[in-house]
Amino acid sequence: MIAAKHTNLTSCTQDLLLVIPFASLVSIAKATIRTCLFGFFMFLGLAVHSQEYNVNEDRKLKKLPFSYVVVEDWDLSISEVLKYKFFQPKKNVLLDVGKTYWFKIDFKNELDTLQTQESWHLRSNHFSKAQLYRLAGDSIATYSFGRFKADEKKKSFRHDNGVEFQSENLISGSYLYVKAKNHFEYPYPVNFGYLSNDSNRFYTHYYNHRDIEQLTPSLLFLGGCIILFLTFAVIYLNIKKLEFLFYSLYVFFSCSYLTGLDIPEVFALFESEVGFWALTISQVLINLFYVLFAKYYLNTQKQYPLLDIIIRIIVLILVLIVIAHGVAYFTGHYQAQSNIMNIQRVLMTSFGLFSMAYLLLLPKDKLAYFIVVGSFCYMLGALGFWLMYSKYYMMMGSMLEIIIFSFGLAYKIKLEYEGKVVLLRQVSLKDISAKRAQINPHFFFNSLGSIQHLILHDQKNPALNYLNKFSKLARSVLESTYETTVTLTEEIELLRSYLELESLRFDKGFTYTITVDESVDTDAIEIPLMLIQPFAENAIIHGLMGKKEGEKRLEFRFFEETEYLVIEIEDNGVGRYHEKPKKSRKKSRGMDITKKRLKMWGSSDNDKNSIEIIDKYDTQSQPSGTKVIIRLNNP
Repeated sequence: MIAAKHTNLTSCTQDLLLVIPFASLVSIAKATIRTCLFGFFMFLGLAVHSQEYNVNEDRKLKKLPFSYVVVEDWDLSISEVLKYKFFQPKKNVLLDVGKTYWFKIDFKNELDTLQTQESWHLRSNHFSKAQLYRLAGDSIATYSFGRFKADEKKKSFRHDNGVEFQSENLISGSYLYVKAKNHFEYPYPVNFGYLSNDSNRFYTHYYNHRDIEQLTPSLLFLGGCIILFLTFAVIYLNIKKLEFLFYSLYVFFSCSYLTGLDIPEVFALFESEVGFWALTISQVLINLFYVLFAKYYLNTQKQYPLLDIIIRIIVLILVLIVIAHGVAYFTGHYQAQSNIMNIQRVLMTSFGLFSMAYLLLLPKDKLAYFIVVGSFCYMLGALGFWLMYSKYYMMMGSMLEIIIFSFGLAYKIKLEYEGKVVLLRQVSLKDISAKRAQINPHFFFNSLGSIQHLILHDQKNPALNYLNKFSKLARSVLESTYETTVTLTEEIELLRSYLELESLRFDKGFTYTITVDESVDTDAIEIPLMLIQPFAENAIIHGLMGKKEGEKRLEFRFFEETEYLVIEIEDNGVGRYHEKPKKSRKKSRGMDITKKRLKMWGSSDNDKNSIEIIDKYDTQSQPSGTKVIIRLNNP
């Protein structure tokens, strides 16, 4: 499950759009793509420019021999150090973390060349801290350079400026001295070289093909990470699920760690000692947020209790590692902080292998496979880095891992959405049952009472007619126990039976009309079961029956409008708020239930379904009925 983060270096789209503001995502994506394209063409132009000026040739350094000595105290003066014996390197010199190195750079074979130009540039490795000692008149002056102590603020696109010197700056006529220290492991051997000012500008003002090759993958990785980070951060802000927060932070720190040393504009954030510590410790934060993401993504507390306990321990250890590393780094115990990072790597590698095996052997669902496959891809990238010592293998593995996890999150959204739909359907069935229960006591028993009244008054024909219509309606309701949708034809027939019974029950105290436009194919259209009956009941009971005089009229109209089936229910009753004070007006619970049914029913455009209620008034501003408009998108 959890792959170690090495060291040194969505059908799912539709479901995502259910929770993400589409316009926001589009804006984010467009802005990011524009930035990446701008960067790409800028570097393409620089590459062409580099060919014109033969950058590769003009960048060639003249290598300089050197001797060195290792001392304990950074603050030793050059006069004291000159008393030490400097050693010629018998093999490549790699700087041990935290130790102070003095280098004696030999120009004896370059003196004639140095006389050809007034000034030159000394170039070397990227040291954390370094000082150049050079002759200035009768005294020795120092020039601070390196990653954290650069006197010259101007930086190149990608490379340091180097250190300017002249032939008269050579100590004893032949040497320059450099004091250097590294705060971190640097795998490349120490080397020194020099070139002219004119050639040095090809480091500071141009890219060569190697620069392009190194920058392009980092820029692509950066752009992809920015898109995913912003996307899932927006998702978190909308749905407040912690796995999306931890995933976005995991992507952010992966991006920072793997591109922070490559892209100048990014690295500018990490040039101080504090900033570089933040960059270094980000590899621990990658693991921390990755573990937290996996915990909430897999719901380990419920699904994998043993793994959850281990994750809690790992999280605590990683937090302690961050603290311990910070203390070691800022107190100058650089070897200690290096050892702490090595412990972290061993810990996470062991945990990763165990977790992947655990999830493969005991998978509770398909979500586990996204973690395993993604982590395996990263481990392959880390293995490529270890064998080839190219971080681009790790970058490729990390990108595959990040993409797989994003699909895993999208898949989880899909599963949760489908589960929600099932739940809503179950709720809908319960709502329908509740509607039936509401009809039973209020309508069925009243209907039976009406039939009894007709029989007792020897009105056999009306009683038989009423009983026939009542049984027809009862059969339709009872036979639809497990149905959530019916054809529009069936819904209209059920509505017609209900209206006829209500008309008989109220001694034909109201009239009704049902109008269906010729363009409406009632047999081909399906709508939610008993969608119209509650509105008809409200219109009769609360609208028409409250009217004391005049014709009582109820109208139903069915017609098509662009992509919608429109259903209008209109009465000329007393209105919704007749004799009701404003404070007592409450939102209809039945209306909320119907809106929920419409939201879960139909296609992915179910949010386009709507119910509109219009209160009617006469010329004297008195209530004169209610009009309900139901719009169903592509039923």
